[in-house]
Amino acid sequence: MKNWVALAIGLACASTTPGAASASEQPVRSASALSQDEQDIYDAVLASWLEGEKGRQLINETLSPPPSTSDPEVGECAKGLDFPAPGQDQQTSKSLVGVRFKRGGIELIDGSQWRANDPGQGIASGKPVDAAVNEGISHSLISFSQIDFSRDKTKALVRFSMVCGSLCGSGSTLLLRKTDRHWAVANRCGGWIS
Repeated sequence: MKNWVALAIGLACASTTPGAASASEQPVRSASALSQDEQDIYDAVLASWLEGEKGRQLINETLSPPPSTSDPEVGECAKGLDFPAPGQDQQTSKSLVGVRFKRGGIELIDGSQWRANDPGQGIASGKPVDAAVNEGISHSLISFSQIDFSRDKTKALVRFSMVCGSLCGSGSTLLLRKTDRHWAVANRCGGWIS
């Protein structure tokens, strides 16, 4: 998955002018409030996205609010599944601080302090497209939302994004299912690529 996105990003960066990327600052809460299922879901999404790639990966420690089934793309994807309306606990800021990921090389950072190694700028300064895109992706930032669980706790919705520059990134809302104590990505609900 990540390699396909790199190709699409390289094509987009080669034909566009980059702008400034920004991240917003939010108050965070300790990861001690995250359940084992939540931690396992974040691991499953990373495994699906990184497909066995090794190396360092930056992850935003702040979690955005959970996806909503009132979003048309998400609602269509979760059609027929029983997700409750967002509760008060989902409105509280949460953080990944303290989470121990199964994959090595994970570095949690304050996303508001992250600065892109924008492939578009590298291309504009004369770097070959492949080299500029690879440098951008090697410094990309992955961000997650909080998780919205179905009433029976066997399905979950989570937003995921990877950003490597102003016109360099992708994301979607993912539907995961739990079987035999393991979480796996079952469907992608909409998405974007830049």
